[in-house]
Formats: sequence, structure tokens, C-alpha cells
Amino acid sequence: MKNALTVSLLLSTALLLAPSSSAWACATCACGDPTLMSMGTEQPFEGRLRLSSTVRGWGQTVGTDGVDALTLREARMDLAVAYAPLPWLFLSATLPLQAREVRHVSLSRDRGWGVGDVEVAAKVFLFQDRAFSAKHLFSVLGGVKLPTAPVLRDQNGAQLTLDSQLGSGSVDPLAGLAYQHFRGSWSFLASATGFLPTRGIQGFRAGPSLRTTLAAQYQPSPRWALRMGFDGRLEGAADSSGEQHVHTSSDRHEHTGGFVGYASPDVIFAPGMDVVVAAGVRVPFINQLRGRVSPTPIAMLSVAYDL
Repeated sequence: MKNALTVSLLLSTALLLAPSSSAWACATCACGDPTLMSMGTEQPFEGRLRLSSTVRGWGQTVGTDGVDALTLREARMDLAVAYAPLPWLFLSATLPLQAREVRHVSLSRDRGWGVGDVEVAAKVFLFQDRAFSAKHLFSVLGGVKLPTAPVLRDQNGAQLTLDSQLGSGSVDPLAGLAYQHFRGSWSFLASATGFLPTRGIQGFRAGPSLRTTLAAQYQPSPRWALRMGFDGRLEGAADSSGEQHVHTSSDRHEHTGGFVGYASPDVIFAPGMDVVVAAGVRVPFINQLRGRVSPTPIAMLSVAYDL
């Protein structure tokens, strides 16, 4: 797990140090808006090509300490590319690299690292009030998560528990919509994305979920900005071969589904032309998840580079 995190940080640093002189054009000049935007929220223009690396650290505990508790910790790096072949279309792909550790109540541990489930998506901008320096953007998103993660096994060849797997083994379609508004030093984002998982490893199927974001960003300088957001996740109960189960090795159906809300402050910085760095944390301050599920804050660092 430590080695995987080290590799993630080295790759992020490499993106950060990539020379801006190799850029074909200034992204700000091409879209007419100087707002610093993280990956997935940028303004479109034909031919825009963006690379990014996002590192996250997170965890959660399910169950009761000393009775049936299961503790999960994960470091994850998402390598992403997005390309706009047309002024109104963004195509993207995300490859996750994950390192995961699961500690059981018996104090036994499962560890694994490798490639997770790849996600591919297309964002279509249905409306923008003007082609250059748009103030209002409305877009829809469609995509799918693919079962590219290997099935992890122990030294005896037995499959690790579902919590210890890096992927779900399922094909999960997703769809969403978003609205963005740019007003001087301020910008605003509202988005919602729904996921409809199918059945995967060991007959497990995660519940359908809806993920939402509301965010406001203030940029007093061309070099940096402050962003405050609220991220929510509403999900249904999971099931395994028709009977409810949580994503663990034991019967924990009472710990699935519910709602969790995160306060999401970020600092966004531009160290050079066409390079955007964002650092932040997602703090769970509303926890209405069913059963006994205690998520940790999520630390995040990302680097995006326009070619």
C-alpha cells in the first residue's frame, strides 16, 4: 500500500512539473474565460486536450468495534484524459490505480493494489449563451464503468472478500446533468449523476446511487481561487443473488444504503500556464447511512494540464 501511494505521488509530481512551453495554445485564450477549473468542470473548445492526476486517501469503518467491525483504508490515484473533438462535446476516460487495506475484527488483514475499474464518458453541452467566454453552460453526461480490475486472491488462491477487491466486476452505466454559471470573480456549479450498478463479483450488486454537487468558487487573482462545495451521495441497499448484503464478507444488510453529505473546501492554484493544482478535503458532516457506517474525511490533491 505504501509503495502504491509513493508511485501515485511521483506520477502526480511529474504532471505538475511538465513544461508549459509544450502547450499548443493557452486554454484560457481559447475559451475566453480565465476561471481556474478542476478536471471535469472546464469550459469547452474544439481540440481541447486535458490530462489530470488526482490522488485521494479515504476510509470507513462498518460494524461495531470489538464485535464485527471491519475497517477499510484506501489510497487511490485517478489518471484521466479528456478531449473535445467538437466545441460541444467532451470525451473522457479515467484509469484508477488503487492500494487498499481491510482490517477484520479478528485483526487479520487483506491488502491489495493495482488497476481499478476504468470509467469512460461523454459530456454534451446542450446550451451555452455564447460560443466565446460563456456565462451559462448546461451539459448532460453519459458513460459506463467497466470491470477492468483483476479479482484479488490470497496465497491459497481463494478470492479475497468483496471489501478487499479493487473493483466490483460489474458493468455500471451512469448519466447526469450539470449547470455552470460564470460571473466576474465568481463561478457556480450544480450537478447530479446517477449510477445503476449491475451484478458483479460473487453475485454482488451495489444499490443505485445519486451523487450531487453544489459549489461556489471565488477567484481574486489569476493565479489562485477558493472553492466551497457540498457533495452528497444517496444510495439504495445492495443485494447479493437476490438477498440484501453489504459489500463485505459477512451478512451486513443493515449497513447498506442511506445518505451522506460532505463539506468540500478546496484551494486551486495555477503555478504556470495551462497547469491547475487543486488541494482539498471532503468532510462528512451529514451521516444518514443505514446501520453503523463511519466514513473518514477524504483528502484530495489533483493536477490538470492542458496540452
